[in-house]
Parts: sequence; structure tokens; C-alpha cells
Amino acid sequence: MTTSTARARDTPGRAPIPQKLDGLLVVDTENVRARYECYRPGCPQRREGPAYGGAVPEFVRAIKTEHLARHHNGEQR
Repeated sequence: MTTSTARARDTPGRAPIPQKLDGLLVVDTENVRARYECYRPGCPQRREGPAYGGAVPEFVRAIKTEHLARHHNGEQR
């Protein structure tokens, strides 16, 4: 998404609300693989995965919860 596209969707006259990005789930549907990248400060495991093939749906379903439980004391977000 480009900046101009994002601005076009914003409500006129209102400034966009900044969003904090704690992590990113990357899914490649063409090559059937996925990985999770954590951007929380001090994270000991910045990247989880990749998962391939039939393991991708379960990885996508569970990785954020599992990562937070293992590396961030079960933090909820």
C-alpha cells in the first residue's frame, strides 16, 4: 500500500492515528511458506519459522500466541 492510497482512505479533516507495529506475519501463498518477525524491544528470537507446505495453516494460526508465551512472558496483544 502506498502512502497516497492510505491517505485516500482516511477520514477527511482527521490526522491518521499512528499505529505501533510489534510484529509481522509474512505469508507467501505462491510458494506456501510463512514466517513471523518480532519487533518488540529486547526480543531474544526476532524471527520464527519459516514453515512450509501443510505446516503453514497451523503456523499462521498459532505463532503469535506461542511466540509471546515463549519470549515475552505471555504478553497479550
